This record gives sequence, C-alpha cells and structure tokens, in this order.
Amino acid sequence: MEFLSYILPMSETSELNRMIERFEHFELDEKEYLVDIFSKELREEKRERIYHRYLESKANREKGNVKTGDIRDLRADLEDD
Repeated sequence: MEFLSYILPMSETSELNRMIERFEHFELDEKEYLVDIFSKELREEKRERIYHRYLESKANREKGNVKTGDIRDLRADLEDD
C-alpha cells in the first residue's frame, strides 16, 4: 500500500488505507458485494466521461474546430504551420 502515497495526497492516502484495512476484515460475501458495487460505480463514471467527451467533440465539430482528411492532409497542414 506504500505506492498510494505516490499518487494521492496524505489525507486521502490515510483514509484509503483505513478503508482497505476495514475491507480486509469483511466476510467473503461482503467483499464480493462491495467489489460489485465499486465496479458498477466505476463503469458508470466511465460512461459519464465518455458521454461528456462526446459532447465536447460534438461541440468542437459544430464550431468547425475539427479537421478531417488522410495522412497527406495532415502532413500538409503541419507544414503550413
């Protein structure tokens, strides 16, 4: 669990460590239930991110901020800059 200190602030790391310690004391069926809940939450959050990225992309396309073409078009565009 030491790796957590590299990716999270100290207050969040200690809270996460407490959660992990508590989790270790649950029965197997309780652990499975929690993992299922966490998995569903993660999937939902990922869906939300994808949806917001879609909306951002759509808005950029509607504003004309998106270019299309093949590799030749890309090279030509890069050379023009």
